[in-house]
Amino acid sequence: MRHKRFAITGLAFPLIVGLLIAAPAAGAKPPASKPKLYKMKQTTFTFVDTSRATPANGSYAGAPSRTLVTVVSMPVGAKGKVPLVVFSTGSGGTATNYQGLYQHWVAAGYAVAAPNFPLSQKDAPGGSSLVDFKEQPADVRFVLTSVLKLAAGKKGPLAGKIDSKRVALAGKSLGAITTLTAAYNIADHDTREKAVISLTGAASDAKSFFTGIPVPLLLVHGDADKTVPYQSSVDAFGLALTPKYLVTLFGEDHGGAFDGEGTPAADVVVKTTTDFLDAYVKGQKAALTRLAKDGDVASVSSYQAAAG
Repeated sequence: MRHKRFAITGLAFPLIVGLLIAAPAAGAKPPASKPKLYKMKQTTFTFVDTSRATPANGSYAGAPSRTLVTVVSMPVGAKGKVPLVVFSTGSGGTATNYQGLYQHWVAAGYAVAAPNFPLSQKDAPGGSSLVDFKEQPADVRFVLTSVLKLAAGKKGPLAGKIDSKRVALAGKSLGAITTLTAAYNIADHDTREKAVISLTGAASDAKSFFTGIPVPLLLVHGDADKTVPYQSSVDAFGLALTPKYLVTLFGEDHGGAFDGEGTPAADVVVKTTTDFLDAYVKGQKAALTRLAKDGDVASVSSYQAAAG
């Protein structure tokens, strides 16, 4: 599988001294420093879960194990261990088809692990299918465990680079449904995540979700979505425990605002998801103020919160 690699260019900065820099006026506030943005390096790993099978799918006979080819995107030059987001793509997708969005999280200092699910992915043997969907929440947990195991090792590209105590789950469409099930279904709950992001998702049988599991939740959904109805996120917001947030994108359908491409709605998605991660994964209290501002944009989006 091919994926982009971003070259890092070394820059030499001249030392500027003396009168070349004007001293600030007495009592003047220094300009606010902008956060460092990191370039992205991607590595592909193949994780094999021998404890669960892959069922038959069309011309594909199935397999006694589950193979999850996973692209891990790392912020280049980040100091110390970075937080991890496990990102689940939608039906017929690939590990990188929402790279345009999550590269912004990488730029903000997060690692992102995105698996290709065995049978719902674009290039699934026997064709992309939902026959295997019920196993995908466990796939998310297996990928999370596998990435953290590599990060805990002494050798390899992930060794010592990921913080196992700062983890989030995120997903889009079918991947959001997968993510919600992995995070909030009581039988499947994984206590390692500190935050969950659902983009155009739904909690199937939502009343059985969320009970007793107050993991912070951000839902983002277009109110013109005809594939996964917007009401599904409204319902999930109503049932979830606090803290919880809902960002509504006015007039947006199922796909257009989630590619990170710089439209007003896409900017809202990029900013609010990053704010939410910063608040609950990195523990930056000021990020909640940014989240409220970035989610409430005239003629573009609205913002609801129940922070508890």
